[in-house]
Amino acid sequence: MWNNISIERAWRILQEKALLGKIERETELLTFTPEQRVNRLLQRSPHLFQIIPRKYIASYLRMTPETLSRLKP
Repeated sequence: MWNNISIERAWRILQEKALLGKIERETELLTFTPEQRVNRLLQRSPHLFQIIPRKYIASYLRMTPETLSRLKP
């Protein structure tokens, strides 16, 4: 029985973290400038710019590929 409770607690913690991440992302998309969004992604996951096409990164950041090209160093 204790094992089942710890699994439920772990699941709840994972759900809370996922929800907080979603809220943080939406808040950033609504309040950050395009430059701030690019910089934030570069801080978190710079390797993504090496493996994911820019058009998909731009879409994720809710901007055009042209805007991303102007902003990314």
